[in-house]
Amino acid sequence: MLHAVGPIGEGLENVFLNEAYFNAEALIAAVIERLARTRQPVYLFLDDVHLLDQRTADLLALLIQRVPLNTHCVLATRQLHTIELGSMRAYGQLLELGHQELRFTRQEAIALLAGAGHHEFEVAHLDMLLSKTEGWVTGLKLACFALNRSTDRSDFFAHFSGRGRAVAAFFAEDVFARQSEEIRSFLLETAVLDRLSPELCDTLTGRRGSSATLRHLEEIGLFIAQLDDEGQWFRYHNLFSEFLQRKLADLDSQAVFVAHRKAAVWFHSRGHHEQALEHALKSRDFTLLSEYLEGVAEDFTYSGRVGTISKYAAELPLAILARSPNTAVAVAWHKIYGMRFRQTRHLLDLATERLAEMRRDPETDPDALEALDMTLQHREMTFAAAHDNLAQVEERCATLLRYFAPRRPFVVCSLYAYQMSARREHFRFEGLDRLHAQARASAEQSGYRFSVLAFQAAAGISLFAAGRTEQAREALAQGLDESHHWAGKNSPLAALIALPLAEIHYEANELEQSAELVDSHLPVARELCFVDQLVAGHIVKSRLHGARGDQDGARRALDQAMNVALECDLERMRLAVLHEQIRLLLRNGMTDAAAVRMAESNLPKSSGALAPNQGATTLNELAALIWARYAINRGQAAEALALTKQWRTFCQSRGAVRAFVRWSILAAQTLSISGDHRTAQRAMREGVTAAAPADLIRSFVDEGQPVFKLLSDAYTDSMDSQHPTDLFARRVLAAFTGKPVSTPEIVESNYEGLYGRLSGKELEILTLVGCGMRNREIGNRLGLSEGSVKWYMQQVYDKVGIRRRSQAVERARQFGLIA
Repeated sequence: MLHAVGPIGEGLENVFLNEAYFNAEALIAAVIERLARTRQPVYLFLDDVHLLDQRTADLLALLIQRVPLNTHCVLATRQLHTIELGSMRAYGQLLELGHQELRFTRQEAIALLAGAGHHEFEVAHLDMLLSKTEGWVTGLKLACFALNRSTDRSDFFAHFSGRGRAVAAFFAEDVFARQSEEIRSFLLETAVLDRLSPELCDTLTGRRGSSATLRHLEEIGLFIAQLDDEGQWFRYHNLFSEFLQRKLADLDSQAVFVAHRKAAVWFHSRGHHEQALEHALKSRDFTLLSEYLEGVAEDFTYSGRVGTISKYAAELPLAILARSPNTAVAVAWHKIYGMRFRQTRHLLDLATERLAEMRRDPETDPDALEALDMTLQHREMTFAAAHDNLAQVEERCATLLRYFAPRRPFVVCSLYAYQMSARREHFRFEGLDRLHAQARASAEQSGYRFSVLAFQAAAGISLFAAGRTEQAREALAQGLDESHHWAGKNSPLAALIALPLAEIHYEANELEQSAELVDSHLPVARELCFVDQLVAGHIVKSRLHGARGDQDGARRALDQAMNVALECDLERMRLAVLHEQIRLLLRNGMTDAAAVRMAESNLPKSSGALAPNQGATTLNELAALIWARYAINRGQAAEALALTKQWRTFCQSRGAVRAFVRWSILAAQTLSISGDHRTAQRAMREGVTAAAPADLIRSFVDEGQPVFKLLSDAYTDSMDSQHPTDLFARRVLAAFTGKPVSTPEIVESNYEGLYGRLSGKELEILTLVGCGMRNREIGNRLGLSEGSVKWYMQQVYDKVGIRRRSQAVERARQFGLIA
């Protein structure tokens, strides 16, 4: 029935009085005549156009074509082909609003819910509802209806779906029941699919013609969306899909598993492995799932998808997993990085037992045996690295490199990273650049850019330990950018890089940058990081508290770090945290608490077993540092000084710059306590000289007032110097106070005839030159390196205009600058 009011509709009712004499053409002509007579815009609204039979639809199309310009037709339909509108579309006379345009926005959804009496939604809940309903207004209205009956909002939003009573009833009565038997069968047989393609649907239904069916479903708007331009992939609306799956399960629960298995086989045969795994899991055919996992475990592992393997392997019964060694070793690698060591050990043992069984089978492929054996060895080596057993790491690396180099560049990249770490922990920095270059080449060859992350982290940490801070910064900054590309900011993968970078920022006194990295990445570090990252993150967190004057916060941070170290059985982390605890307690005068910590430490009572040797590691160094600090406080300065000198010499000979600086600062403090102030200043100057290129500011500042006094005394005569080391010393002194260090006035003298004023340090050095001392002797006297003495002499030559030592001394005497 056409409903119209006003003059347009007058008299039209008579056309319908006698059905036998009804003339559609006459009706259309009458309507058009009345539309043309009115001068105002007219809008004709026609709903449910898809329900029209073809003859009526054709007549409606005729009406639309003939209406005058003042008339606009608004049609609501679920089928696009009911009325031919192609010519109007071509001439720009058609405005089409599809499901995308009709989707409710967040604000519109808020207004709708508010109108139903529901206010103050959490953003997460609202977004969840919009995601599930896809902005479909009827879905939102049904959600409002269901929400009226719910007493727990959080539970409602979490479980709202197409399986719910209100939504399911709508789909059953208003959508599903109105379809033909053929369409209903098709919907149920394909209900388990997240994505539909004609060929896949043919496989599940066992019939051809799915392409036409999918196009028909789209044309009638049956809650299906096309995913590509070619019409090869579709999907059902979320709620409709859930309704169909529930209906299929109610009708035949086994049919669900059968459909999933068919889908798994189809996806696997076409190389869509993740979809195949998902459907195999849902089919509950665990033998099939394990078969697929075994087939892709290696490739997924080396392309960064080991988490996917781990997720599906967790669903396998133990008996089936025990016969899936490639899956077991893949999951073991994932568990290692999560520091779930007990599970890792179990998985590696399962793989080892299965390898032994395979060796006893004469039918086993020898190449497959070798591949599994070497992969298992690689995981054992990684397990050793996670436990900080780096001696075992280096032992295995050479063999593994020979096997994997031509086969798996990704693994080779990780091996170089482990090799760097192992050598660093043994104070071996030779060949660092070569290893870095080889690792980068392997990463590029692997084709997986994210593989650079492990070696960038290892390289950055090793370069920093060697005092090459700028290169370390560069390596870590590149790695952090790469991690953001692959996993996003603040991810566990980013923590691998960010925490060592935070330590560099901290040492350079860039506290805000350091704090930002630690706060963002330390909470997720245990998901993917090893000892290096955990130590850096936790120690820096504690020191940041200390730098702000929050000593209680610093102690709490160390207590948390110790819990991690003990829980994961990480000895290096335990000693690093213990060293910080002892240092903090002694600095704050809490000697009794420090004594308790030492009693619990299991460290030697004397220094005899703590001296460095050829095989010394950072574990040995940490133990020696702890003992030396405590011994100094206990009045054992002589014994502590002897140990300190041995470690200083060892670290200097090995190129371990950060460690050398640590020991130099400790040696200077010990010498000062012993009353040898001149030698203490020399040790401090040597430490500053080593620290300057590496920008190690906080190593001095965190030692407190005794080091500030030593530095001030050592550099009193160098405040006007422009030598890089002296400039760095002034930066360190400024970091203690938070203020720039004032520069004393330059010594006033008779400078007429010179090219510049001589600083106090330059005059001191020139005086010693006049006494016949050589550069090395002057350096030893003043606590300078021989290179620094030469640098000062170059400044002197420039200012006096003479390039020879004896003549420079004579000229200075002529002007009365030196005796």
